[in-house]
Amino acid sequence: MITVVDAGGAAEVLARHREVTVLCHVRPDADALGSSAGLARALRAAGARVHHSFDPGIVPEALRVIPGTEHVVPVSEVPEHDGLVVTLDCASPDRVGDWGRLARSAAEILVVDHHRSNPGFGTHLLLDPEAASTASLVLDVLVAGRYPVDPELATSLYAGLVTDTGSFRWGGAGSHDTARRLLAAGAESGELGFALLDAHSFSWLRVLGELLGTARLDADAAGGRGAVWLTVPHDVVAVVDEADVESLVSHLQGVREAHVAVLVKEIRPGECAVSLRSRGDDGVDVSAVAAAFGGGGHPAAAGCTVRGDLGDVTARLRELLG
Repeated sequence: MITVVDAGGAAEVLARHREVTVLCHVRPDADALGSSAGLARALRAAGARVHHSFDPGIVPEALRVIPGTEHVVPVSEVPEHDGLVVTLDCASPDRVGDWGRLARSAAEILVVDHHRSNPGFGTHLLLDPEAASTASLVLDVLVAGRYPVDPELATSLYAGLVTDTGSFRWGGAGSHDTARRLLAAGAESGELGFALLDAHSFSWLRVLGELLGTARLDADAAGGRGAVWLTVPHDVVAVVDEADVESLVSHLQGVREAHVAVLVKEIRPGECAVSLRSRGDDGVDVSAVAAAFGGGGHPAAAGCTVRGDLGDVTARLRELLG
């Protein structure tokens, strides 16, 4: 049975445990790592023994700028214990990866998430699809539990907020209020924003140009709203930074003639990771497309992992988009 909780209820769950494993999703983004790093820091400061991890536990170089990520350990090294497991920014149990042994040994599992597609899992669930980021929810929990928010913690949470809102293009007034609170607590925004949103190696520029030259526009897709497509083969994915590849979707989003952007990355032969974006206010719910492949997300931003080669996966996506 799942107990639905608010921020105060989640804080009460945290307060019951002196040993906590904090997990975020596989192939983490800045919201996953920022929210989990911030929560882990707060719990350590309160005296809890904390294991901060994800599957497999290797922090992408581009995200190491987030304070607290230096404490991440591989999930295989996290000991089983009968305390609490917290999953952050995980839209479904499979997004947590190989965590079965940790879930089985835990007395309680607290799920904190903001993905509308989340079916609900764990023993306690804090789910708010209206929240701008999971980092926003973590801040609410920490405030409810009267945990101090120092500059390092605030910076970790700000990393999740600024990236998941697309530099505050989405998230509404609430995201700006959360930013105000984090900045007032001492969050660093300048260097962090550059590292997470702008920084690339010079060598990436040549690869970027070559890849963008292969993008294709399908004006009839998505009910005539148009879709822009880009596929990235495994031989490219294997030799460039993962964050650089993911940044391609932001270039696709800027195409005027397309309301939907589709980025298909062949992460290994026979398996593709798909990133989907829409403008959010035009009726194209890309989370529904992702859900058809077992993924999820938000109406304007979603993703999934699909078995098949680039051609097969692209054909199936085109059929679903219409």
